Parts: sequence; C-alpha cells; structure tokens
Amino acid sequence: MKNTDEIRNPKETSANTSLPAPGIRNFQPSRRELLQAAGAAGAATIAGAFALNAPVAMAQDSSSAAASSTSKVNPFKDPRYAEGARQRMQQFIREGADPEATRAIFAKLTSFAAGPWVAEWTKLAVPFEQKGAKLESQGKLDEANKAYAKAAMYYGFARYPVINDPAKQAAYRKCVENFRKAIRSWDPPMEIVEIPFEGKKIIGYLRKPKGVTRPAVVIRTGGVDEYKENRNLNETLAIGAAGFEVDMPGAGECPIFNKPDSTKLYVAIIDYLTTRKDLDARRMGFVAGSYGGYYGAKMAYLEPKRLKACVEFGGPIHYTWQKPWLEYLLNDEKEYFWPLTDSMIYANGVKDFNELVRTAPAMSLLEEGWLSKPNAPMLCVNGDKDPWISPREIPLLLSTGEPKMARLIPGGKHMGRGSKERGAVGQMVNQWVKEMLA
Repeated sequence: MKNTDEIRNPKETSANTSLPAPGIRNFQPSRRELLQAAGAAGAATIAGAFALNAPVAMAQDSSSAAASSTSKVNPFKDPRYAEGARQRMQQFIREGADPEATRAIFAKLTSFAAGPWVAEWTKLAVPFEQKGAKLESQGKLDEANKAYAKAAMYYGFARYPVINDPAKQAAYRKCVENFRKAIRSWDPPMEIVEIPFEGKKIIGYLRKPKGVTRPAVVIRTGGVDEYKENRNLNETLAIGAAGFEVDMPGAGECPIFNKPDSTKLYVAIIDYLTTRKDLDARRMGFVAGSYGGYYGAKMAYLEPKRLKACVEFGGPIHYTWQKPWLEYLLNDEKEYFWPLTDSMIYANGVKDFNELVRTAPAMSLLEEGWLSKPNAPMLCVNGDKDPWISPREIPLLLSTGEPKMARLIPGGKHMGRGSKERGAVGQMVNQWVKEMLA
C-alpha cells in the first residue's frame, strides 16, 4: 500500500532511482533494535544461503498464524491469487525491475516463504552493488550511484511487503545502505535527518526546492509496505515546498509500532521542523497514504492549528479496524497477493490475527472520539471499490464533525488503482496542498 508521493520518478530512476519468537517478546525490544540485530546477523549471509544461525530478536516470526493459512497452496500458481500476482509483477517492472527476471521469479517460487523470495531478488541486487563499489573505487561516483540505486531497488523488493522475517530485515538494511549511497547524486540533495525520540531516533529524509527561501514543508508518510526509500519527494518539490518523508509506525526504520498513541511520532517531527530556520513551519502540510492514511485524518484533529492542510489518502478510520473487515481480509481478499493481515500484524506489533482482531478497534477514530472535534483543513481521497481499506471510511468522515473536502474515484480500487483518473486525482491532491500552503 503506497504513499501518495511519486514512486521512483523515471527522470530520477537512473540517478537514484506472524507469531513472535517465544520468550523474545517478553522484553519488547524497540523496532530499531530489532532491525539492527537482524542487520548484523543477516548482512553476512544475505548474498548466500540466508541461514541466520545466530538468535535474532524479531517483532514477528515468519511462522505466523495468518501465513500458515496459505502454506498448503502455491500462490504463484493458484488461480485465486493470479490477479494479485499479475499486479505485483507489473508494479515491480514499472518501478524498474527487469521484466524477464521478474517473471522468472514469479514462475519459480511456490510459496510465500521469505527465504527463497529474498534469495531470488538478492541475486539481482548483488551485481549492481558490486558494480557500484567498483565504479566508486575508480572515482566514477555518478555512475556508481546509479548502480547503487538499482541495488537498493532490488533489495527493496527482497524485503517486500514487510520486514517480518530475519532475511527480509537483512535485505532492508542492504536497501537502506545502497539507497543512501545512491542519493549522493540527487539534485536538489536529500538530507538524512535524525530526531531524538524517547531514547531512540526518528529517521526521515528532507528535500528542499531550489531557489526558494524558507519554503513551506509537507510531511509525507505511509503505507504499511512502501517505505521511505521508495520515494523521492518530487511531487512536493514541484509545488515549491520542502518534503519530509518518514516511515509510518510499524514500517521501515520507524522506532515504534502502529498503536493508538503513535501520533506522538508525528508531533515530535512537527516540533523539530518548527526549529528549522530554513523552513517556514507556519505553512506545514501533512500527506498520508494507504495504511498510513489513518494519520492524515488523525493528525488533522490532533494538530488543527499547526497543520494547514491534511490529506487522508485511502487510510483506515473505523470500519477497517473492525472484526468483520479483518475476517474478510484474512479469508477472502487475494488481490494484495500476500496475506494483508500479516502486514497489519507486523505493523501493529501484535503476535497473531486473534490479537489483531482484539486490539485493532482501539485504533478507531470514532471510538476515540476524534470525529466530532475541530480539524485542520482535510482532503479525503480513495477509490470507491477499495478491496483493502473499507470504502465506508470517507463517508463516515464526511458525515461527522466539521466540513471536509473529498474526492471519491468511481470504480477505483485502493487509492484509485485501476482507474484512468488516478493520475489526475494525484495532481489535484498536490494542487490542493499547494493552495492551502500558499
């Protein structure tokens, strides 16, 4: 599930481009500690057999209850998964993967097991990583960074959709490593920002438009499976604003999981951005997409004065958190390809589907009492045939509290997928943000 920002702009691609382990959950390591442990254990083996022999502290083990429900079928051949497989292949190819190699991987694999998936994509990543290192040693930095960008892309596919396995966590660390080399050629540059947070760090990427003094700034976040390394912030630069990209709670390098109080992450980011003398934080926007779109609405209620424009693009509000929708996702939804509930289980930091069902209703903005409160200007967008996030969410927002703007995409699936209007709606969202921050 994607953020609204542009994914690997073709013009920049060449330049940049679930049960817990018993006994481990008792001490509740932070998400960053989990990634660091997995990265240390997995970096040495990721290009080989992916045999992580050392114990690794994980938020989720690969043997989740939800994942086991598909263990007896081959999703790469089963007709029920065919549309999901087709869409994922198209996605990876559109984002820069070699078409023939992508089709070969989908033809070869027989299950959702993380090891083989990571291994196949890593075979494609390693040559580009090695090429980048060789070119860099020759002083050819621009060419090296193009190779590192390709490596980051393939490692990003290897960790997809979420890092709920040691091999995927190791692949993600390699993705980040190569991405941060690739961006050295970006113009305008991308700044890696670290914000102290509860004894940990929030890591975000900041880009500022050229030739603009103290630009407005837009925070962008979400979704559950599209991490900040997939984005370049070009849409924000195009409206003359700075962009700050950050992983949503429970994704990428975010130090916390997706919980009712996880808005504290974004409050800390807003606090930090207000201290930047090179940004005009009086003109601050917030764009959140997909599973993270939840925060596009929630932050509008929480920060109605400091945020001047909030976009809720295809996010859960109330109905998606309820048992009937979660059971539908577990039992009937196959277009996501992987079990979507597995991604939710990981992001929400729970041990299995039963715990997800028990705890998810606490996320509801209706149950929390937010929907009747004042809100920052809010634009709500989604396809009216979304199979992943309940289409009832936007009507609920519009029927409660203060007036809001909305754009439903007729016939569109998640965030407008499958609709010819999707591109135009994305431009409309960007233009709305620009006008609100003028």
